[in-house]
Amino acid sequence: MKKRLLSVLLCVAMTASMVIGCGAKEEKKDDSAKTESSDNKDGKIYLLHKGLDYYAWAAMQEAFDKYAGDLDCNYEILNAENDVSKQVEQFKTVLTQDPKAIIVTAIDSESLIDCVKEANDAGIPVGVYDTPITGGDIDITVDCDNLMAGQQAAEIIVDKLKEKNGEEKGKVLNVFGDLASQVMQERKQGFDNVMEKYPNIEVIEASGKGDRLLSQDAASNALAANEDIDAVHAPCDNAFYGVYEAVESAGKLKKVGEEGHIIMVSLDGEPAALDRISEGYMDGTVNLDWHAVAAICLEMMDKYIFEGKDLPDTYEAKDSYFKFAWDSTEIKDATEWKGPWISLPTHKIDKDNAQDPNNSGRYSADVLGIEY
Repeated sequence: MKKRLLSVLLCVAMTASMVIGCGAKEEKKDDSAKTESSDNKDGKIYLLHKGLDYYAWAAMQEAFDKYAGDLDCNYEILNAENDVSKQVEQFKTVLTQDPKAIIVTAIDSESLIDCVKEANDAGIPVGVYDTPITGGDIDITVDCDNLMAGQQAAEIIVDKLKEKNGEEKGKVLNVFGDLASQVMQERKQGFDNVMEKYPNIEVIEASGKGDRLLSQDAASNALAANEDIDAVHAPCDNAFYGVYEAVESAGKLKKVGEEGHIIMVSLDGEPAALDRISEGYMDGTVNLDWHAVAAICLEMMDKYIFEGKDLPDTYEAKDSYFKFAWDSTEIKDATEWKGPWISLPTHKIDKDNAQDPNNSGRYSADVLGIEY
């Protein structure tokens, strides 16, 4: 792989990420808190969610809400609105409420380490989902296999380049995400691990911070400077929509099979991406079961951690509240900072399986009712 960094001067500073809206569902859960109470006298479980700026984030919260409601447990959801300082303050406030447990996804993987250590000292169980926290003692971490996802996205592109050019060669634009996030680090590393195997593939890198408008600007500049780009990628669908719009604005949006088509591969499997694949404009994406990670975190606490039981060796899809395209996944031994760890498998999506009801995007739209 030939790799060079494209320096892009971006003139738009965003305080909140733009997304193709989450409709009424987002408005209903807008902001700070949602509370459900029951006769459970054992204390309240707090979900500290990072925001609703992205479709996947809204689905995580909605699925947790659905599962926790069906469990009839005492819980409260706090939303940090993608503000690191606000999330730290929320965590500190919750620590004073004698909670039964804290379940959290970090905006920044290092920002909550001290808070986790305070919870450890107080004997409060801590579960982490989606974005790991890189310190403290975590009782359970549930995420998607982001390294695998990055690898699979790159593999789709490599296969499409071979179809287009007769061999694994070409020029690929990777508008990578915010590397303050462990998730984005792993997705980029997985992508790079594959591309490095192919010396005739040149990768142009530009940072879009995982943001739609910043990614659109980065892609527009790259497309203007490189007329011969064969493929484009961004490590989350929200950012990729900006890349998609940059391709369209440049007059380069062609369907798969049409002359001049730029290979387009995203990562997440949100409904809008699934539809673009079915329509023939995008080549593929990677499904991550992001809707389930917060709920599975609560499930592990409810079934095992609260009961003082050892976790099983595997998480079985057949026993889950949700339906998945995979059968089981290993519950890994405690790592240095993740604690016991469930990493949900990912899979490639193309036009043949884009509308499979087990895809996270289809479940989120069709069952949870989250709209764009």
